[in-house]
Amino acid sequence: MNYVSRVESVVACLLLVPICGGVTSGVTHKINPATVDSREEFEAIANSLGAGEELILRGGTYSQNARRAVTANGTAAEPIIIRAADGEDPLLTRPADNRDRYNNIEFVDCSHLVIRGLRFRGGSSGVRFIRGHHITFEDCEIAETGNNALTMNSGDCDSFIIRRNHIHHTGLSTTRQTEGEGMYIGCHSGSCITTNTLVEGNYIHHTRGTSSGGNDGVEIKFGSYANVVRDNVIHDTNIGRQYPGIFVYGGGKGINIVEGNVIWNAGEGIQVVSDAIIRNNIIFDCSMTGITAAPHAAVSHVRNTKIVNNTIINSPRGILIRWGKASDMVLANNAIYCPGATAVDVSGVGNGTFSANFVEGRVTGATIDGSRFHDGKILPEVFADPARNDYWLRPDSVLSNNADADYAPALDFNRSLRKAPFDVGAYESGGQAINPGWGVQAGFKPARGGYLRP
Repeated sequence: MNYVSRVESVVACLLLVPICGGVTSGVTHKINPATVDSREEFEAIANSLGAGEELILRGGTYSQNARRAVTANGTAAEPIIIRAADGEDPLLTRPADNRDRYNNIEFVDCSHLVIRGLRFRGGSSGVRFIRGHHITFEDCEIAETGNNALTMNSGDCDSFIIRRNHIHHTGLSTTRQTEGEGMYIGCHSGSCITTNTLVEGNYIHHTRGTSSGGNDGVEIKFGSYANVVRDNVIHDTNIGRQYPGIFVYGGGKGINIVEGNVIWNAGEGIQVVSDAIIRNNIIFDCSMTGITAAPHAAVSHVRNTKIVNNTIINSPRGILIRWGKASDMVLANNAIYCPGATAVDVSGVGNGTFSANFVEGRVTGATIDGSRFHDGKILPEVFADPARNDYWLRPDSVLSNNADADYAPALDFNRSLRKAPFDVGAYESGGQAINPGWGVQAGFKPARGGYLRP
């Protein structure tokens, strides 16, 4: 699709070249060093863009001392695009001595905007969205921030796509307490919310926190709803403090979906309170809990949550459930293997539906009854190579064909179609001895097909 300007008199695309850059075709803008009282040329031109225009950054370093803020509003038919030149590597940064004073960049009241292929290093927050709608942020990198990496907690945000971004080494401030979340989405109090947003295929790791605010990988705050968090790889959200890989609060007008993610070396793998579907996730080696489903001070009512077909391995507690005052809750078809530890710690069994969960490890608050909870045998007999994080099912696995069909999702972790009789856990093996999909590892999880909305 052609997003070039509508009229011949408008420049089709603006190319920015750092001082070390070469000559390019079209209109070329060279950047002079910024001072604390000046705006770099990138910021000035980005703020002048009209619907359908494209701003291309050449490779090199774009550094600025003062606040860097952009407002850009395209249209649905003609979005504005700000991107890296093909095959080049632009880096937006700022001097280390003002990392705690300014965010790297702020996008203020933007709409119908695409940001692609840029690197952001430093700043208090790396990339802050202050309100906005219909924004795509993709194939970027955010790293070495004083506080958190990407924030959407300064006003309502709607219809964002945040995908294939590399977010790492956050919360590096040493001058004050720091949080260091990979993504902070919505306001803690619910005074601002994020809706209809896709967080997909990102790689998030090594988030550091020193305060009680947390260093979660992805955090979706109270009241935000209709968001999907899928196919992300998240690990090491346990530096300084130990917080979840993904935390969804709920309490909004609709549900959030968390599916197909891989999480390890977190405090909790996933923490959920209300209004969510948690499915097809693989969680292992977390220091506290694989999945925590319990009340939180920010959310008044535990309700409307389905935790189905997840694979949870080697945490001190596989699943922690506190549903004493909950309603409309489901825990089904999960593979929970915590040998020598507590696989299930549950209260409020009478307030939820429990079915076909297979367990190795201690069970507190319930029993292995062959219905709600089953004896899962032992880890090496169930999965292909658990020592190497290969949680594909062995051909004779007790998890094969033993799921409750009423709660099986349409697709599995690989986005392959599930077919009856269904398997327990994140994968649907279909009798195949070897995983035909991506193997769990550090880095990006490749996209395959698409998920079905509930």
